[in-house]
Amino acid sequence: MSFDDFEEERTKLFNEVWKEPMTTVSKRYGLSDNGLRKRCVKFEIPLPPVGYWAKLEAGKEVTPQPKLMPLKVNQQISSEKNEKIFKLINNWSDSIKELDSLELLTPESKAKFVDWCKNIRVPKRIDKYNPLIYEHQNELTYRKARDDEHQFSDMIGLPFGMVWARQKIVYRNNKAVLPLSVSDKQATRALTIMDALIHLVNELDGSVIVESGEKDNASFRLFEQSFSFQMTEIMVKQRFLLLNAESENVVVDFRPMYEKVPSGMLEIELKIIPDYRDSDRSPGAIRLVDSIEAPIEKQLGEMFKELLRTAIVSKIERIVADRVYKEKVKEQQRLREIEEDNRKKFQELAKQAKEHEEQTKRQQLLIENIENQIAGWDKSRKLLKFAEELEAFASDIGDDTIKGPLVIYIDLVREKADKCDPIANIINEVKLL
Repeated sequence: MSFDDFEEERTKLFNEVWKEPMTTVSKRYGLSDNGLRKRCVKFEIPLPPVGYWAKLEAGKEVTPQPKLMPLKVNQQISSEKNEKIFKLINNWSDSIKELDSLELLTPESKAKFVDWCKNIRVPKRIDKYNPLIYEHQNELTYRKARDDEHQFSDMIGLPFGMVWARQKIVYRNNKAVLPLSVSDKQATRALTIMDALIHLVNELDGSVIVESGEKDNASFRLFEQSFSFQMTEIMVKQRFLLLNAESENVVVDFRPMYEKVPSGMLEIELKIIPDYRDSDRSPGAIRLVDSIEAPIEKQLGEMFKELLRTAIVSKIERIVADRVYKEKVKEQQRLREIEEDNRKKFQELAKQAKEHEEQTKRQQLLIENIENQIAGWDKSRKLLKFAEELEAFASDIGDDTIKGPLVIYIDLVREKADKCDPIANIINEVKLL
């Protein structure tokens, strides 16, 4: 992120915190209101004073929005970790499958990231959770109270063994929250891990988002790549004995039965969310499974390494795909130009062929008209000779009443001779050949 881009984002955040309360804006960025407040202070963004929103709602006069001043220190606060960590070397080749994708980072970026992963710690106690955690707790509390109150209203008995199905009485539909499917015994631990994950993702300038709807969901946006997320508790089969005594005359029979119970072991799964450029790619999955030797809390560093590896591979594949696409577009353009050139050549050849055909027809027509042209020539010569003889005759006539009409007639004869003369027509036809 350049300094200009950072200033644009800083201005955007400044306008947002003066347009809406901090609690509303912080949820948009996946932060707590306190976390967003600290970030605003760090970026020297002035905030509305205490009581600002209450006064505004009451219609009272409030402090006007101040002007955002430039940073006192001309520092380029870019995507701090993302900019440093996600920095690739320039001389990578297209065949990267043989390499660990972390090797495509610059040595400095790789060292900083690996060191960051080593220092990941999940706190044993958290005084204040991320707002997404509180939303999850409140929603689960509501669902349990609702279902406990109406647990017997699913089925209403009717005579003769008939039943009438009825939906539960629902105050409202479920509200989507973080997808944490664990037992009450593991709830605190799961929430602590989830809060730590949100904090770590935010530290890498990523975000954790829960989409609206009824189905619980969460997605991580990290290293320019989106991942779906869910945390579950592994269920195991537990054997128990079922006493089946259908009548007093039947011998008691013990049969082994199984039911699934929580194991106390957690599992985290993240899947790539492909975008339009990854339509041909099957989404990969990253799984963390609890074990006594390596609890999930100690696997988070490796998880983030794997997330970065996956993001780098996706980025490289997109770069290669963009190159292939550009080459394809370039080749298509070249083929279109060849096609257009061939089309023009064909049109030119067709035009020449047509002109040659018309020229041949004109030449043939000229040849076929030679007899007519001879006849016209002879007729023109005879008419001219006739006109000359009439002129000689008229010159000896003294009576104007006779000579005048005769002169007019001589002009008409000459006009007729000109029309019969084929010379002009022959010259024009030959010029067209």
